Amino acid sequence: MNLKVSRREFLKDSLAALGFVALPGGFLFAAPEGWKPGKKPNLVFGVLSDTHLRTRGGPIGRPGLNWPDKYFRNALEYFKRRGVDAVVHCGDMAHRGQVEELQYHANAWNKVFGPSGGPVKLFVTGNHDTDGAGYGAFVANKYPDPEERAKHVLATDMAANWEKIWGEKYDSVWHKEVKGYHFFGRHWSVDDAELVRLVEETGKTVRLDDPARPFFFMTHRRPGAPLRKRVSAKRNAVSFFGHNHWSITNWNMAYLYYGRLPCFECASCEPRGCSGLAGDAWITKAKLEGRDPANTGKGRQGYVVCMYDDMMVLERHDFSDGEASLGADWVMPLGKRDPHPLSKDELKKAIGEPQFRKGAKLEVVNVANVEILPNANIQSQLETGNIGIGNTGNTGNIVIKIPLADGNPGSRVYAYEVVVAGDEGTPKLHKAVYAAGVNTGVGHEPNGGVTTLDIPYSEISSLIPHPSSQITVAVRPLTSLGTKGKEIKTCWQV
Repeated sequence: MNLKVSRREFLKDSLAALGFVALPGGFLFAAPEGWKPGKKPNLVFGVLSDTHLRTRGGPIGRPGLNWPDKYFRNALEYFKRRGVDAVVHCGDMAHRGQVEELQYHANAWNKVFGPSGGPVKLFVTGNHDTDGAGYGAFVANKYPDPEERAKHVLATDMAANWEKIWGEKYDSVWHKEVKGYHFFGRHWSVDDAELVRLVEETGKTVRLDDPARPFFFMTHRRPGAPLRKRVSAKRNAVSFFGHNHWSITNWNMAYLYYGRLPCFECASCEPRGCSGLAGDAWITKAKLEGRDPANTGKGRQGYVVCMYDDMMVLERHDFSDGEASLGADWVMPLGKRDPHPLSKDELKKAIGEPQFRKGAKLEVVNVANVEILPNANIQSQLETGNIGIGNTGNTGNIVIKIPLADGNPGSRVYAYEVVVAGDEGTPKLHKAVYAAGVNTGVGHEPNGGVTTLDIPYSEISSLIPHPSSQITVAVRPLTSLGTKGKEIKTCWQV
């Protein structure tokens, strides 16, 4: 099934009824006050982090690996098609802190934008860039001679290496203006206080307190106390940072830091993919299963940010296979807002509730791939050992196959909550599983987006106290903020 086509058909039929406005990229989000359809943004910039390119040459005794620049180039090529004014990189470019790894990035950049010109570079270093010599004995083993090591390790002379590779001066903290918007960056191992001093000094000559024109912090790790103190007086700053590799399919990556600073975590765009999911405490009390990237999808992710007079729009993209949207855009109206649009209550209103399509059905199969149909009598299967529940002595799993919940395309499903119940009075079994392909672009979910959950027979046996028992499986789709859609269920008589 072509999921992209089905979504377009759904959108076409539902626009008028839902009252949504289509933002760039074709996905839906509740239109904030002041939205002007078709207006050209004042500024467009791309955001990446943690690309971790690695050239050949692993530790002694291990074969070298060459991690491709494919996904970094995919992102840059998409940024070029979008005509971005600048590109942000929040650090960890050189996986082993080597000169040739940073040069690898520059080569990819030059292939896309040419050796001169192109968007403004808004780059900061991360721990892998500057602390490459600290990763075990890698550098010491690879370059035992100090002179040779100095040629290959970025941190030996970061300023000289940076200027040679990127063609611009390396400053521990920096300020750049792009089309009237101000960007401030701090490289790794630099104290936040230095960045605060630069902001304060810059603020003496340029206006940084315009509520309709925020300024931006670019760092690798999350901002510390000095930056929080800085924004307590002027609350129009926005922070972008990386380091954690958390997937930006998770709406908890857009948040207020200590109630004041709007922060957006940047996912990894590295070859191994960003499989970092975090949601146990936020979305369900049940234990989440399926963290294996084979189920959730790897994802090589980044943002395109569009600045308007009255709002900032963040588009979330996956660059694993060219480019694909990760779901609805994040929209932050500018100016004084109470409550703030990034407060959890406001985000929950925006994210909505994911839904299964009309007529969607669960499928349950046993380990022998014998389908358990709704309302089917399975006692004979129990007695013959086809299903190993109860006293049959068999071991194995039943597999619950969950269809993709995309009946509300503006609210992409993040996980599924599963409840298996027996007769009244018996304990219920609570499970949860991440949605298959949640880290990949919309329409790129593996196996048509069908999510499977394996449950050992031993966990279900307690639900069948006698031969006339009835078993019910109920599944509800969840967002990363914990909003829930309507359940679908199937049941059968034992």
